[in-house]
Amino acid sequence: MATIPPTMRALAIPSFGKPSTYGLANVPTPQITQPDEVLIKIHAAGVNPIDTKVAEGALKMAHKYTFPLVLGHDAAGTIVAVGSAVNNLKVGDQVFTRVPIHDAGTMAQYCLSTASATALKPEFMSFADAASIPLVGLTVLQVIRRAEAQLGGLTGKTAYVPGGLSGVGSVAVQLLKNVFGVKKVITTLSTGKMERAKDLFKGGEGEVVYIDYTKENVSSAIGAGNVDFMFDTMNGAIESLPLIRKGGVIVSISKTPSGDELKKKFGSPPWFMVVVLNLMDQVNKWRAGRYGVNYSYLWMEADAKGLDDLGRWVGEGKLKTLVGRTAKLEDEAAVKSGYEEVYGAKGGVGKFVVE
Repeated sequence: MATIPPTMRALAIPSFGKPSTYGLANVPTPQITQPDEVLIKIHAAGVNPIDTKVAEGALKMAHKYTFPLVLGHDAAGTIVAVGSAVNNLKVGDQVFTRVPIHDAGTMAQYCLSTASATALKPEFMSFADAASIPLVGLTVLQVIRRAEAQLGGLTGKTAYVPGGLSGVGSVAVQLLKNVFGVKKVITTLSTGKMERAKDLFKGGEGEVVYIDYTKENVSSAIGAGNVDFMFDTMNGAIESLPLIRKGGVIVSISKTPSGDELKKKFGSPPWFMVVVLNLMDQVNKWRAGRYGVNYSYLWMEADAKGLDDLGRWVGEGKLKTLVGRTAKLEDEAAVKSGYEEVYGAKGGVGKFVVE
């Protein structure tokens, strides 16, 4: 067994702030304290917009963070230690994971996760590709499965996914058309991204309708009552209600969760936050209900089985990974520059991955 060092290199923040405040530091290597935990030597870590929001303090009222705070939720690497109750994974396994909230900190040489949140990496998949999948892939999969359950199936339906080349959007379009039998996926893009999207989404099942939002009025192009399921990726759920047929579904990841959901995730957020968020969620449900539409917010759960499914679909050619910019962890300037792009939503196509 390889020796596990007492300290490791990590991208850490001394206090809440923007990417300019991030920096490499030596921090204690995490240790297994629970029987269901695994310790992973990280070979690649994916960067998500939520990472920069956490770093800026967006969740500080709901969750108590300690500093220095290591960023990151997605990782791929090799298991170097396992807890006493772990029997489906072993030292030496190559894996990928979206770590549970309490284990966040994948932008480092090592991270903890749980067996239930960690899946074997398919042999054909690179560590960078594997690290680009977990948070986005699981979010999309769980949103689609909720809509599928609420509609009694998605086969033959029409779905609307704004932002087709965003991290979430690109996965959603592919899974809807290639895995879940959706007849038509409508998505929005800028002119410069149109050809890239057509190349990514070509082949497979289902039709993709592309709307250039810089040239067309999206609502007019879609038409009233023509959508069965909207995946709200860009906080447009309420404005898009006229587009959804009666009995249709909107699942959002971009509006706010209910207070009860926040409490379930973080334990003890301030009572007034719970009350306000519950009220906001009920208002959204009420407004959707006036159109006969079922609205809900989804907060993704870490899930190894979902990762297994995503990996299998990549192998079957039904889902293409989309890694864009990469950087080495020790190249602090390149890492911070990549985070700046994510923070400003100015990055190119594809996931930023740190190796």
